[in-house]
Amino acid sequence: MSEENKIKIKYCVHCGSNVEENKTYCPTCGKLIIKVKSDKTIVKPKPPGRLEVARKCPGCGSLITSTILDQCPICNTELEKLTEIKKTIIQKKPGLIFTSKKLEPEQNFILKKDTWNLKEGINVFGTCIYVLVIVFFLLFTVISFQLDTTTLSVQEIVLSQVPELLFGIYPIWYIFNKKHSFTKIGIYTESKKILLGIAVGILGAIILILINYMSDSIINFFSDIGWDFFDVRTSIIEQNQVIRDSDLLWIILLMITLCIGAFSSEIVFRGVLHNTLKQKFKNDFYVIILVALTYSLVMLLFTFPIGMSFFLANFLMFLVLGIIFELTNGNISATIFTNVFYNLVIMILIYLNL
Repeated sequence: MSEENKIKIKYCVHCGSNVEENKTYCPTCGKLIIKVKSDKTIVKPKPPGRLEVARKCPGCGSLITSTILDQCPICNTELEKLTEIKKTIIQKKPGLIFTSKKLEPEQNFILKKDTWNLKEGINVFGTCIYVLVIVFFLLFTVISFQLDTTTLSVQEIVLSQVPELLFGIYPIWYIFNKKHSFTKIGIYTESKKILLGIAVGILGAIILILINYMSDSIINFFSDIGWDFFDVRTSIIEQNQVIRDSDLLWIILLMITLCIGAFSSEIVFRGVLHNTLKQKFKNDFYVIILVALTYSLVMLLFTFPIGMSFFLANFLMFLVLGIIFELTNGNISATIFTNVFYNLVIMILIYLNL
């Protein structure tokens, strides 16, 4: 092999002359030699890493890379279950979820079996109110077209309890479906807690009856001075007379619906909303006031304008129920028995015209 062939040759891009490998300038035109990268590039193998796997939410289509969430943090839809093998190959991301305008730790979105997650509880409560609204307007339509609304009847009074009776079903179904503990809504099966609930319920019912008499006195006072703009006292007298004139079977049915409605109301407002807001507010009294105000506004929405006369009474009654709930350490049986005993005593007093 000749000496010339051993010398590596390159070419000047300006004049095309042959230029030795070690030359910086072209011997022909004198211009700087431009180095051109070789076509052959060495690709360094990347170190093996974890595969990035994400679960697609069947509800909103979001891609969820978290390994600790069982539900979508955006729409709360249940996600595909992860096996331990899949968890090991999921690329770990910072444990943060973007919501609205801020990042929150993904631990805040974990559904616990015995306590409410803030977003979870608000979603369940919102669904209950949605059910209440739908049932109310459907029932209103049926009553308007099927019953004579010119005169009040006991059938109409019983039917008016149906919305409140139904809207507490969803939290029960939700907890059962998720296989969560019913202590999440304050239901305990210990005999001591149930007996305590009965004892406290009797005392609480007495307080609610006193508030009811106070409310009636205020309504009568405003009626006597001519400020009963919605003729509330006449409506109360008419409703009470209809109850007294009804068959005993209808009275019993009305009592049953009132008791179930009281149970349903406590499950939604105490078991769900009250326990959920406790995760947000450290001051229990703030929670009691917010729940009482929410209940009063909801009742006002469905009984307007007559409900304006009962707004203060509803607010005070729910304040009492909230205080009882806190004093019994979240034992919902105490507030349920309070509400049930109150409704039963009021019905008996109306029926006996006392």
